[in-house]
Amino acid sequence: MDDTRDAEQRRIAEHIQWQKQGAWVVFWGVHTRRYWAFACWPVIPARGVVISAADPGDLYSGMRQVEREHDYLGWRHRRR
Repeated sequence: MDDTRDAEQRRIAEHIQWQKQGAWVVFWGVHTRRYWAFACWPVIPARGVVISAADPGDLYSGMRQVEREHDYLGWRHRRR
């Protein structure tokens, strides 16, 4: 296993989580070789939302799609 590559992927996951300001928990799965994101805001379905992708751009796109489907931005702006 290439620890250097995993460190880079973990940094990317941390950056995506930072960009999303706590609305998602994001991590790199060392064994799955995929990025994983778990939605953490109250307007998601009761069963939760989990997104995974091998590419960080695909993960981010999937997260944005879920945010649009569940009116995340509406909730985010109403709570201020």
